[in-house]
Amino acid sequence: MKFDLFKRFIHNQAEKSDRLSIQFSCFTHPGKVRSNNEDSFLVLPEMGIWAVADGMGGHNCGEVASAVGLMTLHRELASGAKLIEAIQRAHLEIKEQAFKDAEAQGMGMTLVAVQIEEGRYQIAWVGDSRAYLWRNNGLRQLTKDHSYVQMLMDQGLIDEESAKTHPYKNVITQAIGSSDQEVVQVDVVEEKREKKDIVLLCSDGLTGQVPDSTIATILAGDGSLDNKAEQLLAEALANAADDNITLILLAESQTNCP
Repeated sequence: MKFDLFKRFIHNQAEKSDRLSIQFSCFTHPGKVRSNNEDSFLVLPEMGIWAVADGMGGHNCGEVASAVGLMTLHRELASGAKLIEAIQRAHLEIKEQAFKDAEAQGMGMTLVAVQIEEGRYQIAWVGDSRAYLWRNNGLRQLTKDHSYVQMLMDQGLIDEESAKTHPYKNVITQAIGSSDQEVVQVDVVEEKREKKDIVLLCSDGLTGQVPDSTIATILAGDGSLDNKAEQLLAEALANAADDNITLILLAESQTNCP
């Protein structure tokens, strides 16, 4: 069963949200190694919410997890739930689906989402999907990975360079749906909005292939938001691209327009 509602295959989705005057551009791609795409994304400009999910699990269950998770997120938000509440409900929904299917046990997803309101961003995440902020010619990672190597770095046992090649670099410590607990750890940060900001949401298929310095160079360049999103995807595909790649770029509509 295919879940295409929240997927676009090498498809750009540049639109504007009149309510918040936000322009956004989205891409998802299976990469050069995997035959299926377990990533999904959700765009709800009328609510000021955008999200990227990276599914995991055997027998194509990662694809199911990310689609079920985002469909649940959409449903709960439309029903009036707050972002964190909706994420927790997605966690329970994926767990319930896995309980019904023995082959789906252990499936889950990472998630990064932004809610943009007047004057601020709220970023929520679980796992190692990331959010970045481009501001004043500088790139800053807003999220902090829920991962084994991040835990080692926090303890001062390895540095950032060692983390890139660590044998357990892909091991995450939190995922929606895969925990035995009824509540998953959702981290949240808030950031004041400025007019020339660009926000990047992405799965680790991008950050595993494209260093932050290259992301910064692309976001600093000329061209539309679409052009920048295309360049980020092309850069990832120019490397090994051994994972699915998904990204969303967001900016004020008057910024970087074609």
